[in-house]
Amino acid sequence: MFSATSFCKEMGRGQKAPLALMMMMMMRMMVTEAAAVPKASKTVPLLLDPSALVPTRIIRPLQNVSISPWTYNTSSDSSLLMPALSEARCLLRGCLNLEGKEDLSLESRPIMHQVLVLRRVRAAGHSYDYHLESRLIAVGCTCVKPVVQVQQ
Repeated sequence: MFSATSFCKEMGRGQKAPLALMMMMMMRMMVTEAAAVPKASKTVPLLLDPSALVPTRIIRPLQNVSISPWTYNTSSDSSLLMPALSEARCLLRGCLNLEGKEDLSLESRPIMHQVLVLRRVRAAGHSYDYHLESRLIAVGCTCVKPVVQVQQ
């Protein structure tokens, strides 16, 4: 069983890991450990150490300087272990050119990433279990050439 502290020591090697990356790695370790558990068991113990979580370093926001700008929409779900989930939304149909004007010969498209989330579900009595779920979310936007198929 790994705790967040041992994760930081083993995986971070003294470096500060972003919270989201650390949570994803812990969930991956849980999935690996769950695969080793006999199939009769459906419960996987989860040990989180809040003192091991470090704030991420603020960097220049890419969504403001990209040629395919985006904004974040945050949704809330109180049954998730991390109740707020932010997802990118492209602001333009096209992309910005060198003059800062929209160029419709290119398209803004979301960059999709699969994330693992823990959902709290009521178990027998007053206790709860956490179920691991996979979600596909947009994490940013990028510029692509549109695909044009010529019909004959």
